[in-house]
Amino acid sequence: MALTAVCPLALAAPAQAQTSSPADAAVPPGGVVATVPPSTGETTSGPTPASPAAGAAAAPVQAIPAPAAPAVAESDDIVVTARLRREGLLDVPIAVTALSAADISKYNAADLTKIGELTPTVIVSNYRTIGGGSIAIRGISSPPTQVGYEQPVSVAIDGIQSSSGRVATLGFFDVQQVEVLKGPQALFFGKNSPAGVISITTAGPTDTLQVGGRVGYEFVADEATSEGYIAGPITDTIGARVAVRVRNSEGWLYNNARPAANPFFPAALPAATGRLPGPPGRRVGDDEAMGRVTLEWRPDDAFTATAKVFALVGHDQGGGSFSQNIGPCSDGRPRSFGVVDPFGDCRPDNHTSFSNIVPAIADRIPALNGDNRSRGLNVATTASLVLKYDTDTINLSSLTGRIFNRYRSVSGLTHTVDNALTTYENTSYRAFSQELRLLTKLDGPVNFLVGAYYGDSKDDLYNDTNFRADISYNPANNRIETYEKVADLTGRTYSVFGQATWLIVPKLELAAGARYTREKKKTRNENLYGINSALGRFNTATTDFPGSTDPTPGILAGRFKDDNVSPEATLSYHPVPNSTIYLAYKTGFKSGGFGITSPIQTNTTLADIDFDSETAKGFEAGAKGELFDRRLRLTASAFAYDFKNLQVTQYDASTIRFQIDNAGAVRQRGAELEARFDATDHLRLHGAIAYVHNRFRDYTGQCYGYTIPAAVALTAAAPSGCSFVTTAAGGRQLTAAGTPILQQVLDGRAPARSPDLSGNAGFDLTVPTGSDLEFGLTGDTFYSSNYFASDAFAPASRQDDFWRFNASARVGAADGRWQLSFIGRNLSNKYYLLFAGDRTGGTSVPLTQGEQRGVVARGREFWLQASFRY
Repeated sequence: MALTAVCPLALAAPAQAQTSSPADAAVPPGGVVATVPPSTGETTSGPTPASPAAGAAAAPVQAIPAPAAPAVAESDDIVVTARLRREGLLDVPIAVTALSAADISKYNAADLTKIGELTPTVIVSNYRTIGGGSIAIRGISSPPTQVGYEQPVSVAIDGIQSSSGRVATLGFFDVQQVEVLKGPQALFFGKNSPAGVISITTAGPTDTLQVGGRVGYEFVADEATSEGYIAGPITDTIGARVAVRVRNSEGWLYNNARPAANPFFPAALPAATGRLPGPPGRRVGDDEAMGRVTLEWRPDDAFTATAKVFALVGHDQGGGSFSQNIGPCSDGRPRSFGVVDPFGDCRPDNHTSFSNIVPAIADRIPALNGDNRSRGLNVATTASLVLKYDTDTINLSSLTGRIFNRYRSVSGLTHTVDNALTTYENTSYRAFSQELRLLTKLDGPVNFLVGAYYGDSKDDLYNDTNFRADISYNPANNRIETYEKVADLTGRTYSVFGQATWLIVPKLELAAGARYTREKKKTRNENLYGINSALGRFNTATTDFPGSTDPTPGILAGRFKDDNVSPEATLSYHPVPNSTIYLAYKTGFKSGGFGITSPIQTNTTLADIDFDSETAKGFEAGAKGELFDRRLRLTASAFAYDFKNLQVTQYDASTIRFQIDNAGAVRQRGAELEARFDATDHLRLHGAIAYVHNRFRDYTGQCYGYTIPAAVALTAAAPSGCSFVTTAAGGRQLTAAGTPILQQVLDGRAPARSPDLSGNAGFDLTVPTGSDLEFGLTGDTFYSSNYFASDAFAPASRQDDFWRFNASARVGAADGRWQLSFIGRNLSNKYYLLFAGDRTGGTSVPLTQGEQRGVVARGREFWLQASFRY
């Protein structure tokens, strides 16, 4: 009989195979229950409740059987609770890819980027600075270049949801299971999940004392990791788990910068204070330490309280340190405002070029205290409290969550040795949420779920930026700054939701519901200091901004509110146990608001920083089942969704501003197939393929960086893929400087980071021996067709189709008490693009494509890893 590992946010359940029904215990969003083989000896069911009948074993809450519901699968089958009830992976009418703790350990997938690499259609970029990162599922994503932009993929960590891109910068450990839910998930997960949800469940208390740990070393980046946990009962009713992890990497990126003369330093200041000091290190390293404490209280069979607190502290070499110049370059070297960087290159690889901060600039930023090192500090905490009360007829649950993240960084952002753009940023994000749910467990064919949600959040931004010290130096006040900006964005969300499930006949169920959401946001932006120069007019102290809700000169303020109703209906049929055929109508909603990263100038309006809500609606059909005595598992889905007002932003390097907008529509059509085949008792084969055809409709955006001088404004040809904005008379529309305005008609093109075809295939071979040892081998290949990494679709940001290969070998005790592994990731050493955009200072060569900055996937990795548990 398999033991049951229960997400600590859910009530314990019996280990044996059982039936599920709409009346099963409710769980918070993203809760999962995974059965594990008896050899692991683990359970997260926590301590025994104080009940005379409990005895020495845990007293699970029995699920109420429903004759038509399929049985939860046995052995190592995964049980999900995406619809707030226990259902086998093959029984839930949702497209879900689940990764177990074993899957994550085999490939050392310790962050969202690596987790995304294991799942077709998922692309995650860690941009570090500004918005943190971009998360795409089925080709729908938002760029990471705006504080205030939320991702269309919600990430739920132990039930606490976040759609901030900052979550892509966090590491994960002591993970029990990861679920990737594809397609709109508005009913149960609310706003900001029109593309899907990534649900991460960490391990909880055990019913016996357990101690475990893992150490690892990666030879290419000289990266060392150590983690450990202790879990078990404190009393008969209280259980606990404490887990910690530390990581230190010397770096897989090499910084080729060297000390040099500064081409962008004012002659009025001592030259020695303006010299480029060289890199912070030969390699771009980082480190982090994190920990989690879990407490679970079960005084009786009906009540459970679970509290989790997570904290992380990380250090790196600054927000710009993990991006690089990817070209194109006319002579193989990048240029910053026309000046060649002799140390840089122009292709995606493991090399970059940036310096520490020029001393004269660092000395004028008070927060640096005279320390001119390029550096960043990332601090994050999450806390959750889940209260559950369960009776024979109802299940009432409360989920309270708090999230905090602050990133402070100073670095150059031109991705060249001169650091002609230097920025000190201090951004923070905090959010509080409260959710209540009531689930009925009636004996009849109809049951109900009702709930209410409240959330409030705040983004704070401080930005001290210098574009070219030779231009921004002000001798009157001895400052070297282009602008100093403060901004904030606050939001409040109110929503109510409900669902009714009707067992029409045995094996056939109809579930229908809706969520109503009311969203309010407000923002305030101000330049505390600014200068007017050839690069822009940032002295806005007396500016009256058009559209601002605050009439005070120099203040750009705005308010946003929206109401949305997201309905959903699913008809599911279970012809035999462990099988599902379903048809669903689903909708999604992503809140509008304001982007507060964009610099404000004297000609900025509120319309330049606001954007509308994004919505999705459509149909999805799927089938899941097993064949050949459960040796072959198949899941398939086909979907057709229409996204309206897809939120987009592009950086205009020539005007130093972000173009924030909504695309008219995206039409999505696609299909996915996953298979797992147990060829023998020891060999398992698996594979997945996804075809997703996303295409813009009714969307015209800006062109990528391309400089056409005024002297040839009326005669030069438009760059590839772009056209000229014309006047009513048919002539070319010109700027005040006499240069033409370019645009791109993107109808019929795929959005950024949206490959049409992706997939994977692999094997897992486990060979036991008579000496209580177990040997294992894995091999996997991953494929992606081409896509553009940049939202401006610059030709240099086109990522050609590519293959990646992973493999691992392991040996250890058959009962899992210890294991030694050697893991290889990205063995083909493919440096592929995860995100790209126009680079400041990169449009200095006339009539050529502007240079791009890019976030590049890490190359080849070789890990040696050892783990133990007792």
